Amino acid sequence: LDNAATTQKPLAVLNAIRHYYDTENANVHRGSHYLSQLATEAHEESRETVARFINAPETAEVLFTSGCTMGINLAADTIAGSGMVKPGDEVIVTASEHHSNIVPWQMLCERTGAVLKAVPLTPGQTLDMEAYRNMLSPRTRIVAVGHVSNTLGTVNPVREMAALAKENRQETIVLIDGAQAVSHMNVDVQELGCDLYAFSGHKLGAPFGIGALYARSPPSPVRFGGGMVDQVGDETTPFAPPPLGWEAGTPNVSGAVGLGAALAFRRSL
Repeated sequence: LDNAATTQKPLAVLNAIRHYYDTENANVHRGSHYLSQLATEAHEESRETVARFINAPETAEVLFTSGCTMGINLAADTIAGSGMVKPGDEVIVTASEHHSNIVPWQMLCERTGAVLKAVPLTPGQTLDMEAYRNMLSPRTRIVAVGHVSNTLGTVNPVREMAALAKENRQETIVLIDGAQAVSHMNVDVQELGCDLYAFSGHKLGAPFGIGALYARSPPSPVRFGGGMVDQVGDETTPFAPPPLGWEAGTPNVSGAVGLGAALAFRRSL
């Protein structure tokens, strides 16, 4: 079983997806008919399940994505477009990151003129925390670190890293790549002190193409279309509040239902 890459799917997940398609198949948040109401309830119940699973303070802080990679890219694109990062500002990652938590920040630096720095590893293949402390500066804007290394299996001291980043500069944005962590440990985003936490569902027994991004106080949306607007005018369009304002277009409803079922299955063990 190559669970670091993906998991086999529990029968509870397969049954939940089949039940949705058999009895509740409809689009969500945009219909007043019975099936749409059922589908919307199932979709939002899954969001509540995710929020409880990672102890998010508010359900609205859970954004559905297509996976961890999409979640990190969404965060990076939003930050890059917000004007929060200026030329000469600094983004800190680590030398052991998955490509999904390096390349989006490289692209952000190209767009904004920021500088990317990588925390080196010790001879024992753990993060060099002394080097990390020395990297933090008044120009640090983002710290992006994997909770558990997909290559080494190392559990990084993310709570300490978040605390040091906030101590250095309270406005620093801390993102944690939780793709390899949520399968193996209890994750409490409040205890970790992060601003963003991304993970995929398929490593948890959920289907492909679904994930979640915990976002505390997310900036303005960067994806636009149906479902994320409050109302549309000829010249201006006010957006819906989170989470819907971040979820343009028809969502992966069956994937969300499968993710909720997978998390419920894990909580039962």
